[in-house]
Amino acid sequence: MKFHYETVLHAPGESFSIEIQSGAILDCVYHVHPEFELTFVESGFGTRFVGDLIEPFREQDLILVGGMVPHHYLTRREDSTGPDWSRTRVIKFHAGFRDGAFLTLPEFEPLKRMLDEAASAGLHFPEESARRIAPDLRRLPELSGWERFLALTALLCRLAEEPRRKLTLSAAAAPAATPDERLNRVLRFIHRRLEQKLPVTLEEAAARACLTAPAFSHYFRSATRKRFVEYVVELKLSRAAQLLANTDRPVMEIALDSGFSNLSNFNRHFLRYRKSTPREYRERLRSARR
Repeated sequence: MKFHYETVLHAPGESFSIEIQSGAILDCVYHVHPEFELTFVESGFGTRFVGDLIEPFREQDLILVGGMVPHHYLTRREDSTGPDWSRTRVIKFHAGFRDGAFLTLPEFEPLKRMLDEAASAGLHFPEESARRIAPDLRRLPELSGWERFLALTALLCRLAEEPRRKLTLSAAAAPAATPDERLNRVLRFIHRRLEQKLPVTLEEAAARACLTAPAFSHYFRSATRKRFVEYVVELKLSRAAQLLANTDRPVMEIALDSGFSNLSNFNRHFLRYRKSTPREYRERLRSARR
């Protein structure tokens, strides 16, 4: 099965992301990213794909997946009428967390062991463990700065003391290879330009890869399974979605801050990729948090 390479964005001043996903039908694409991912299903049921392992899941499902392990959730209930029939909390934190110097201390040995186990596959935690961890998961979005980071560390330490089942993957479904240095160089360039609120052109990106524009277009699509323009637009929309979710700033201001030239252009792309207008997206998130 083919998978998409996902670039995970963090809000300014944050080293990990927290997402709350809700909807009657959740159908994320089969994807990989370098970050660890902790997924907690608060409500809903369906099918979970981790590598080539396919299992059913239901509410209180708690999974920790290692970096570059392909995964995918599929939830279906066609007769659902409420927007929150399926509700999931997802935390993505940098793979480098596993190599932190503090993890060499004896107090963190259980956490280090858990992350080592998860690095090459995934870990499933029983429902009782999920219920014990759930309050900490729900509290995280309310925190900021060092308190937020320490709360994540404490959550993971508590999780490391819980029973768990390692998800066994075949050799063919082992973690995908990390993108090569050429691609990393291009991705860093794209992200830096967007952070600086500067335009990003295909020709400039091609120059960073030492390729002609046509050759780069083919290379980039083969490496990411996305066209260059699509990738840039999705990055802009990811930043916009974070601002819509976490601030009260006007939509017009968010559009410009995310790299769109005008509100009409922003609304059109948001509707195409997110299947809702920016205002509808913000209102749906606010309703889910009430």
